Parts: sequence; structure tokens; C-alpha cells
Amino acid sequence: MSPALLELARGRLADRGIDPDQALGPSDLAPEMTTAGLYVTLGSVAATEKAGQNPTHALARLALRAGLSNEVADTLFLAYNQQSAEEAGHGDKVFGNAYYAMGGIAHLPDQSVVEPPDPEALLNSDDPKENRKRLGGTAALLGGAESVALQRLLPALVTLCQSWGHPIGGDLIAQIRDVVRPEESRHVLIWRYVFHELIAPKTEKVIELYRQTTNDGRMLLAAEALDRGALDRMIGTSAPTLRQLLGKDRVGLS
Repeated sequence: MSPALLELARGRLADRGIDPDQALGPSDLAPEMTTAGLYVTLGSVAATEKAGQNPTHALARLALRAGLSNEVADTLFLAYNQQSAEEAGHGDKVFGNAYYAMGGIAHLPDQSVVEPPDPEALLNSDDPKENRKRLGGTAALLGGAESVALQRLLPALVTLCQSWGHPIGGDLIAQIRDVVRPEESRHVLIWRYVFHELIAPKTEKVIELYRQTTNDGRMLLAAEALDRGALDRMIGTSAPTLRQLLGKDRVGLS
């Protein structure tokens, strides 16, 4: 976090009557965090979540032109279409609302810590094989980032909000518990679904490429890479069902 951003955060928080220098302790996000640091972090999280709306919307459309079976194509279309709406909700209604309540101004795309995929790379081509390739690669990249959000980012934010002890933080904890975490879990399930339906039947070379691209997504959030054993444990032994992907049936995540 740049000193300029933190200084801006301190002023915005002070205007809201919030102590900008309250120490919130260490977390996976930083060795030490203050309320001003949490303000900056929430702005970045809101922008990053919002940035996931467009690529997931594009993936839903790609699924329909990737030469997949009707069942798989329909499943991915519905799951990614729902995820696109959920990403927008996380950015605007959950993390964005907390950020604005702390004095934040409208977040900009450049506050996102993840560079959005090249729009050209997600356009439907006339070649179903090329569309499958784009679908699989982007699914792995997003799945890697989503796995880090689920396992590290959300728990860290909850810990910081608990230390803060402010009603804004309490509301955010409830939103993470009741809305964001279940939805992020389903987003990771889509990554699993793509693996089992599109990748697992292929060669070891294709599986290894999926693992590497997943790790590229994890590296966007400065997380450790998955080795093959860790990948196998996370993707499980079978594909989730459509009902699980849409949140109609619960499923455990490792």
C-alpha cells in the first residue's frame, strides 16, 4: 500500500469519525494492519470482485459454442451466468458497501489487483476447439484465484473485522458468512467441474497445463502453487452436479 493511498484513507475515515490508526493486528494480508489499511484493502477487493463479472459472462457464452455435449454446455452456461451476477454483487453490494460506509469513493477498475483477461481472448470464435481451449484456460486461471479468495482472503478479512469491533465490520462478517463464502465455494466447484468434464479425459500433458494455469491464477494473489497431489485433493474424484453448482444442494469443500 502506497503512503499516498494510506494518507487518503486516513482522511476519509477521520471524516466518518473512524479512528484510522486503530491497530487490527497481523493477518495473511499483511504483518500489521490498521483501519486505514483495511479501507484500502476493501476498495481493492471490491474492484477485484467486480472485475470478475465480464470474464465469467464471456465464459457462459463460450460454453455454448465450444462443441460440448448439451448437458455440459447448459451446465456451464447456467453456472457461469450466475457467477457473473454474483461477482458483481460481491463487488458492489458486499465489499463495495463496506468500503463506501467507511468513506470510500466509487472504486475504479485500476484498483483491482487482478488484470482482467484480454477481451479479445474470450470472444467466441468460429472454431469450437479454440473456444474449448479458451474456456479451459480461463476457467483454470479464475479457479486458481477463487481458491485463494476462499481459503485465505475471506478468513483474513473476517479476522481483521473481528479485531476492529465496529458495526461496519460486523455487517461485513455476516455478509461474508451468509453470501460471499457460499458463492465463492460454488465458483471453485465450477473450476472442478471444468476439470472433470473437459480436462481429465485428456492427456497428462493437458492436465499438467490446467494445473500450471491454475497456479498462474493463484500467483495473481501471491499464493503458493499447487503440486499435483494438492490439485488432486482439491478437485476431488468426480464433477459436481448442476444443483450443487447453482447452490441447490450443499457440497463439502476441502
